[in-house]
Amino acid sequence: MRRSRVLGAAALALAIGLGGLTTVSATAGPTATGDLTIAPPPHQDPAHEYVSGAGTGLAMWRDKSYLWRSLQDGREASYTGCQTVYGTDVWSAASGDTVACEKSGSGGAAGPMALHDFATGKSETLAAPAGRAWTKAFSPSQVLATEVDQVGWVTLHLIGRENEPRKDVVVTSPDRFGMYAFRVQAFDQKGALVSYSNGKGGETVALVDFATATLRPVPLPDGVTETTHTKFGLGSQWIAMGNSGKVTLRSRADGKVTRTVDLFPASIESVQPVGDWLLARVPQGLVAAPVAGGATRTLLQRTGTDPITPGADGSAYIAGGTDSSHWGIHRIAAGPDGAPVVKKAMDLPPKPADRVALAFAQGRLAVTQEDPQTSVLGYTASVSGTPSVSQTPAWKCDATVNLQLCGVQDAPAARSVATGDGRFVSLSRVDVGDCIGCRLAVNVIDAAAGGTVRQVRLESRTDLWPDHIESASGRYVHFVATDASSTRSFVADIDTGKVLDVSPTSPSVLWGAVLWQPEGDKGVVAGTDLRSGQITQRVDLGSGCRPYELQVAGGWFYSTCSFYGDGAAAYHVPTKKRIPLPFTPERHQVRLGDGYVVHRAGAGLEVTNLRSGAPVREPDVAQYVNSFGTDWTIDRFGGRLAYTDESETVHLVGVAGKTSPLATIDQDLAATVDFRQAKTWQARWWVSKPVASWKLMVRNKTSGITTVVRTGGEARGVIAPAWDGKSPTGTYLFTGDYEWTLVARSADGQGAEVRTSGSVRVTGVPSAARPPVRR
Repeated sequence: MRRSRVLGAAALALAIGLGGLTTVSATAGPTATGDLTIAPPPHQDPAHEYVSGAGTGLAMWRDKSYLWRSLQDGREASYTGCQTVYGTDVWSAASGDTVACEKSGSGGAAGPMALHDFATGKSETLAAPAGRAWTKAFSPSQVLATEVDQVGWVTLHLIGRENEPRKDVVVTSPDRFGMYAFRVQAFDQKGALVSYSNGKGGETVALVDFATATLRPVPLPDGVTETTHTKFGLGSQWIAMGNSGKVTLRSRADGKVTRTVDLFPASIESVQPVGDWLLARVPQGLVAAPVAGGATRTLLQRTGTDPITPGADGSAYIAGGTDSSHWGIHRIAAGPDGAPVVKKAMDLPPKPADRVALAFAQGRLAVTQEDPQTSVLGYTASVSGTPSVSQTPAWKCDATVNLQLCGVQDAPAARSVATGDGRFVSLSRVDVGDCIGCRLAVNVIDAAAGGTVRQVRLESRTDLWPDHIESASGRYVHFVATDASSTRSFVADIDTGKVLDVSPTSPSVLWGAVLWQPEGDKGVVAGTDLRSGQITQRVDLGSGCRPYELQVAGGWFYSTCSFYGDGAAAYHVPTKKRIPLPFTPERHQVRLGDGYVVHRAGAGLEVTNLRSGAPVREPDVAQYVNSFGTDWTIDRFGGRLAYTDESETVHLVGVAGKTSPLATIDQDLAATVDFRQAKTWQARWWVSKPVASWKLMVRNKTSGITTVVRTGGEARGVIAPAWDGKSPTGTYLFTGDYEWTLVARSADGQGAEVRTSGSVRVTGVPSAARPPVRR
């Protein structure tokens, strides 16, 4: 009985990283100083900015309001009186320096129209006369409106604004038409291009002249009877109508004068006349062609996807450039010879790449981003000395190269989870022969090997469909999957692909080679050694309840008693102290680090430091974060908290106090090595936090001679010496039985060095001699 207790204590030290079960004080220690940041790279897609109107300045919609920037002095102004996107306004439009919108009416009547002139700063509101309805067309003095009689025919009206004495002018029209298919296709300060059903199975396009209050039909291009696939542009001299690669231009002054510009095979996306030239946005960029005929020239090789915006002075504006870092709003105006001249009117800085997922362990951070292609990028934070983090990725896993291994999908199982030994794993289905997606596999990104990727097919007795990964530690991954229509937990060995013969309950969590799960309903948790399948230790969390949530990090546990977060507490194994938390968390909104918990409360993050033995609230570190694993994560291997802010900058935040002592939490080594068949002794030790230095010694049990056979510096998560059987001088050691000893020191300098020992038999060395017997 006494022997079993000793074995259980040793196993507990190995499993939860207590070094040797010596009681360690939880008093505050050095502060993990510094809020480290990783700036986002520029998004490959240029920043989007649509110019709604252009006069002496540019009117743009941004952040729930109109923003205007003067082209003369750079001054900016905003107008919040139009809320068509996030409010109840019917529509909004812009022309020159003026923006307008129609407010919601009542009883089917048109609502008032709000107008704001950024150049003068003046706002006005027009009430719709009885029986009138607003259109999306206005000038500095009038607004185009419709009136429908009892039969259904439409009369157009020009309603005078505050500065116009003529308050209601009827537009003279040669046609009678109804409201069906009526729309404003384009307008400027002098008139509006409208279209309507002609009652003959087609549509008519007409120009409304604001000055004369007349409507004049403008013939559509030959063979075109309706406007659905036609692009319109209203210039100071020409009316442009693009369809099927050709643009028909009608003179604005004399409708009988017609010109045609053939851009085929280019697909026309937007057109706008500037002087006697036609501008067209096509997939190849912004091109220009003389109306009178001549060669087409490229003005911008790349543009945004929005239409070309006419300027009040006859110019035009569009977003474009060469790439996202060289992008802006460009003004195109007629030069001295009439040809269009391009000049950048406003720079558009690149938007940041979208960071959509984080995974963090042993100072290695994997950031999944979309820009727009998905990729996983690896960054490295220092674990000793002056805190720092790399600003350029050490490796990159690109979904364009391997979508299944590197692309984050909507399913939680596809998101990368850190194992703590440099690997990041996710789950997916893979093909087996001719069977598509027939087996479950672990996708592995190995940061220690420069971000190399591989796929390990899981050898299970049944067909598994992945749901999500619960936890990962070293060579093991604990996940939830559907098996024969029932959902349950599994544990798999990442190296071999073997699904282990254990049956995790809910909740359960991995730490090294141990799977922790509740035992009974009184607050006891049992640790199953995955190498033997046997329970080797138990810890009473002091809660008196079966854990509803359970987490482990080093010598710390976190648990709750119910779905509602009752009994939320941490437990420190070395001091056997239960620390109730000063909040009641929502389900799955807390993550346990090494001596601290991070709690997502509302939209922000709260950090509670436990390292002093009492819960101490740290300053809030983030606001407006979403879920764990997407916007924030923790390095539970003695490390920091990581989160992404609204600017897509990643922050790494340290927590004050002492971390848990360094410990080995798993080992995988051969009991015998034959150097005739193996080049190196296969041995690995997983550690609870980063190591600054280590050495491997072997002592010959016959001679008693101890030899240091391997030494190393920084190691993160795993130590793998790869001993070749030789001494430091390059000669083979003798055959025989050896005691090995691994000694390692922590990178953060906290706690004693860790020392672990075992036995190995060495055979097959080139010299068959045996060492002399120790006397």
